[in-house]
Amino acid sequence: MTTLTPTRLAQMPRVNLLPPEIAAAAKLKRLQVMLGAMLLAAMAAVLLIFLVASNQIGGAEDELATAQAQGNVLQSEVATYAEVPKVLAELNTAQANLVTASTPEIRWSFYLNDLSLTIPKTTRLASLIAVNDAAAAQLDGSVTTGEGVMSPLGQVSMGSMTFTGRSTNFDAVASWLRSLAKQKGYLEPTVQNVIKAEEADTAGTFYNVESSTQLSLEAASNRFLTIANGE
Repeated sequence: MTTLTPTRLAQMPRVNLLPPEIAAAAKLKRLQVMLGAMLLAAMAAVLLIFLVASNQIGGAEDELATAQAQGNVLQSEVATYAEVPKVLAELNTAQANLVTASTPEIRWSFYLNDLSLTIPKTTRLASLIAVNDAAAAQLDGSVTTGEGVMSPLGQVSMGSMTFTGRSTNFDAVASWLRSLAKQKGYLEPTVQNVIKAEEADTAGTFYNVESSTQLSLEAASNRFLTIANGE
Protein backbone atom coordinates (compact mmCIF):
# COMPACT_ATOMS: atom_id res chain seq x y z
CA MET A 1 0.00 0.00 0.00
CA THR A 2 1.33 3.38 -0.95
CA THR A 3 1.19 6.68 0.88
CA LEU A 4 -1.82 7.70 -1.15
CA THR A 5 -4.00 5.14 0.56
CA PRO A 6 -5.18 7.36 3.56
CA THR A 7 -6.16 10.08 1.20
CA ARG A 8 -8.15 7.76 -0.82
CA LEU A 9 -9.79 6.28 2.21
CA ALA A 10 -10.74 9.78 3.49
CA GLN A 11 -12.29 10.61 0.20
CA MET A 12 -14.43 7.55 0.19
CA PRO A 13 -18.18 8.31 0.39
CA ARG A 14 -20.05 7.77 3.71
CA VAL A 15 -23.09 5.62 3.53
CA ASN A 16 -25.96 6.06 6.09
CA LEU A 17 -27.30 2.63 6.69
CA LEU A 18 -30.04 3.78 9.24
CA PRO A 19 -33.57 3.58 7.93
CA PRO A 20 -35.27 7.00 7.32
CA GLU A 21 -38.02 6.13 9.77
CA ILE A 22 -35.55 6.09 12.67
CA ALA A 23 -34.16 9.52 11.77
CA ALA A 24 -37.67 10.98 11.47
CA ALA A 25 -38.64 9.47 14.80
CA ALA A 26 -35.58 11.02 16.46
CA LYS A 27 -36.35 14.42 14.93
CA LEU A 28 -39.96 14.20 16.09
CA LYS A 29 -38.84 13.32 19.60
CA ARG A 30 -36.56 16.34 19.73
CA LEU A 31 -39.43 18.53 18.54
CA GLN A 32 -41.72 17.09 21.20
CA VAL A 33 -39.15 17.76 23.90
CA MET A 34 -38.73 21.35 22.71
CA LEU A 35 -42.52 21.92 22.59
CA GLY A 36 -42.89 20.41 26.06
CA ALA A 37 -40.23 22.74 27.44
CA MET A 38 -41.95 25.72 25.83
CA LEU A 39 -45.29 24.59 27.27
CA LEU A 40 -43.80 24.27 30.75
CA ALA A 41 -42.24 27.75 30.45
CA ALA A 42 -45.58 29.22 29.36
CA MET A 43 -47.39 27.50 32.24
CA ALA A 44 -44.76 28.82 34.67
CA ALA A 45 -45.22 32.37 33.32
CA VAL A 46 -49.01 32.10 33.61
CA LEU A 47 -48.67 30.79 37.16
CA LEU A 48 -46.36 33.66 38.08
CA ILE A 49 -48.77 36.21 36.60
CA PHE A 50 -51.64 34.61 38.49
CA LEU A 51 -49.75 34.72 41.78
CA VAL A 52 -48.82 38.39 41.29
CA ALA A 53 -52.38 39.31 40.33
CA SER A 54 -53.78 37.39 43.29
CA ASN A 55 -51.42 39.21 45.63
CA GLN A 56 -52.45 42.59 44.19
CA ILE A 57 -56.13 41.73 44.42
CA GLY A 58 -55.69 40.64 48.03
CA GLY A 59 -53.95 43.91 48.87
CA ALA A 60 -56.63 45.92 47.13
CA GLU A 61 -59.33 44.02 48.99
CA ASP A 62 -57.58 44.73 52.29
CA GLU A 63 -57.35 48.45 51.44
CA LEU A 64 -61.01 48.46 50.45
CA ALA A 65 -62.00 46.81 53.71
CA THR A 66 -59.94 49.33 55.68
CA ALA A 67 -61.47 52.25 53.77
CA GLN A 68 -64.96 50.88 54.33
CA ALA A 69 -64.27 50.52 58.05
CA GLN A 70 -63.00 54.11 58.22
CA GLY A 71 -66.04 55.25 56.27
CA ASN A 72 -68.33 53.57 58.76
CA VAL A 73 -66.51 55.30 61.63
CA LEU A 74 -66.80 58.67 59.90
CA GLN A 75 -70.48 58.10 59.21
CA SER A 76 -71.06 57.43 62.89
CA GLU A 77 -69.17 60.61 63.77
CA VAL A 78 -71.25 62.58 61.26
CA ALA A 79 -74.38 61.30 62.94
CA THR A 80 -72.94 62.28 66.33
CA TYR A 81 -72.29 65.87 65.21
CA ALA A 82 -75.39 66.26 63.05
CA GLU A 83 -76.73 68.96 65.38
CA VAL A 84 -73.56 71.08 65.17
CA PRO A 85 -74.55 73.11 62.05
CA LYS A 86 -77.93 73.88 63.58
CA VAL A 87 -76.37 74.95 66.87
CA LEU A 88 -73.79 77.11 65.05
CA ALA A 89 -76.55 78.77 63.03
CA GLU A 90 -78.48 79.54 66.20
CA LEU A 91 -75.33 80.88 67.84
CA ASN A 92 -74.57 83.14 64.88
CA THR A 93 -78.15 84.41 64.92
CA ALA A 94 -77.96 85.12 68.64
CA GLN A 95 -74.65 86.95 68.22
CA ALA A 96 -76.05 89.04 65.37
CA ASN A 97 -79.10 89.93 67.45
CA LEU A 98 -76.87 90.84 70.37
CA VAL A 99 -74.79 93.14 68.19
CA THR A 100 -77.91 94.71 66.69
CA ALA A 101 -79.42 95.31 70.09
CA SER A 102 -76.22 96.65 71.63
CA THR A 103 -74.85 98.77 68.79
CA PRO A 104 -76.42 102.02 70.11
CA GLU A 105 -75.26 101.29 73.67
CA ILE A 106 -73.69 104.21 75.50
CA ARG A 107 -71.84 103.38 78.69
CA TRP A 108 -73.00 106.29 80.79
CA SER A 109 -70.90 105.28 83.77
CA PHE A 110 -67.75 106.18 81.82
CA TYR A 111 -69.06 109.63 81.04
CA LEU A 112 -70.11 110.24 84.64
CA ASN A 113 -66.67 109.21 85.82
CA ASP A 114 -65.00 111.55 83.31
CA LEU A 115 -67.24 114.41 84.43
CA SER A 116 -66.32 113.85 88.06
CA LEU A 117 -62.64 114.13 87.13
CA THR A 118 -62.81 117.11 84.78
CA ILE A 119 -65.54 119.40 86.08
CA PRO A 120 -64.02 122.76 87.14
CA LYS A 121 -63.94 123.57 90.85
CA THR A 122 -65.89 126.75 90.16
CA THR A 123 -68.88 124.77 88.85
CA ARG A 124 -71.27 122.39 90.56
CA LEU A 125 -73.80 120.12 88.89
CA ALA A 126 -77.33 119.97 90.23
CA SER A 127 -78.91 117.62 87.69
CA LEU A 128 -78.07 115.66 84.57
CA ILE A 129 -80.40 114.19 81.95
CA ALA A 130 -78.87 111.65 79.51
CA VAL A 131 -80.78 110.49 76.43
CA ASN A 132 -79.79 107.79 73.94
CA ASP A 133 -81.63 109.08 70.86
CA ALA A 134 -80.06 106.51 68.50
CA ALA A 135 -81.37 103.58 70.54
CA ALA A 136 -84.87 105.06 70.64
CA ALA A 137 -84.78 105.77 66.90
CA GLN A 138 -83.61 102.23 66.18
CA LEU A 139 -86.45 100.77 68.23
CA ASP A 140 -89.11 102.75 66.39
CA GLY A 141 -87.51 101.92 63.03
CA SER A 142 -86.60 105.43 61.94
CA VAL A 143 -82.89 104.53 61.64
CA THR A 144 -81.04 101.28 60.96
CA THR A 145 -78.43 99.60 63.10
CA GLY A 146 -75.24 101.61 63.51
CA GLU A 147 -76.77 104.92 62.40
CA GLY A 148 -77.28 107.95 64.57
CA VAL A 149 -79.75 110.82 64.49
CA MET A 150 -79.26 114.39 63.40
CA SER A 151 -78.23 116.97 65.98
CA PRO A 152 -79.77 120.49 66.08
CA LEU A 153 -76.78 121.73 64.05
CA GLY A 154 -77.12 118.95 61.44
CA GLN A 155 -74.41 116.55 62.64
CA VAL A 156 -74.82 112.84 63.29
CA SER A 157 -75.41 112.24 66.97
CA MET A 158 -75.93 109.26 69.26
CA GLY A 159 -77.76 111.19 71.96
CA SER A 160 -77.46 114.13 74.31
CA MET A 161 -76.68 115.16 77.87
CA THR A 162 -78.36 118.14 79.53
CA PHE A 163 -76.91 119.74 82.67
CA THR A 164 -78.13 122.20 85.25
CA GLY A 165 -75.71 123.60 87.80
CA ARG A 166 -74.06 126.54 89.40
CA SER A 167 -71.00 128.56 88.42
CA THR A 168 -69.43 131.34 90.44
CA ASN A 169 -69.12 133.77 87.51
CA PHE A 170 -69.01 134.04 83.75
CA ASP A 171 -65.39 132.89 83.63
CA ALA A 172 -66.47 129.75 85.47
CA VAL A 173 -69.21 129.22 82.88
CA ALA A 174 -66.63 129.51 80.10
CA SER A 175 -64.35 127.02 81.89
CA TRP A 176 -67.24 124.60 82.20
CA LEU A 177 -67.98 124.89 78.48
CA ARG A 178 -64.31 124.37 77.59
CA SER A 179 -64.19 121.23 79.78
CA LEU A 180 -67.14 119.78 77.85
CA ALA A 181 -65.49 120.54 74.51
CA LYS A 182 -62.40 118.58 75.52
CA GLN A 183 -64.30 115.39 76.34
CA LYS A 184 -64.08 112.55 73.83
CA GLY A 185 -67.43 111.80 72.23
CA TYR A 186 -68.99 115.18 73.07
CA LEU A 187 -70.41 117.15 70.18
CA GLU A 188 -71.68 120.75 70.01
CA PRO A 189 -71.47 121.67 73.72
CA THR A 190 -73.57 124.77 74.30
CA VAL A 191 -74.91 126.93 77.14
CA GLN A 192 -78.61 127.73 76.94
CA ASN A 193 -79.13 129.97 79.97
CA VAL A 194 -77.01 131.78 82.52
CA ILE A 195 -79.09 133.45 85.24
CA LYS A 196 -77.73 135.13 88.32
CA ALA A 197 -79.26 133.64 91.43
CA GLU A 198 -81.04 135.92 93.83
CA GLU A 199 -79.73 134.04 96.82
CA ALA A 200 -76.17 133.21 97.80
CA ASP A 201 -74.54 130.03 99.03
CA THR A 202 -71.52 129.43 101.23
CA ALA A 203 -69.22 130.44 98.36
CA GLY A 204 -71.11 133.67 97.72
CA THR A 205 -73.15 134.71 94.74
CA PHE A 206 -73.49 132.30 91.83
CA TYR A 207 -75.14 131.82 88.46
CA ASN A 208 -77.61 129.12 87.53
CA VAL A 209 -76.40 127.55 84.30
CA GLU A 210 -78.26 125.36 81.84
CA SER A 211 -76.05 123.62 79.29
CA SER A 212 -76.04 120.58 77.04
CA THR A 213 -73.93 118.58 74.66
CA GLN A 214 -74.62 116.13 71.86
CA LEU A 215 -72.84 112.77 71.76
CA SER A 216 -71.03 111.75 68.57
CA LEU A 217 -70.88 108.22 67.16
CA GLU A 218 -67.72 107.74 69.23
CA ALA A 219 -70.00 107.49 72.24
CA ALA A 220 -71.22 104.06 71.08
CA SER A 221 -69.41 101.41 73.09
CA ASN A 222 -69.37 98.85 70.23
CA ARG A 223 -68.16 96.30 72.77
CA PHE A 224 -70.18 93.51 71.14
CA LEU A 225 -68.89 94.07 67.61
CA THR A 226 -65.89 91.84 68.36
CA ILE A 227 -68.32 88.94 68.75
CA ALA A 228 -69.72 89.50 65.28
CA ASN A 229 -66.20 89.70 63.86
CA GLY A 230 -65.20 86.48 65.59
CA GLU A 231 -62.49 88.09 67.71
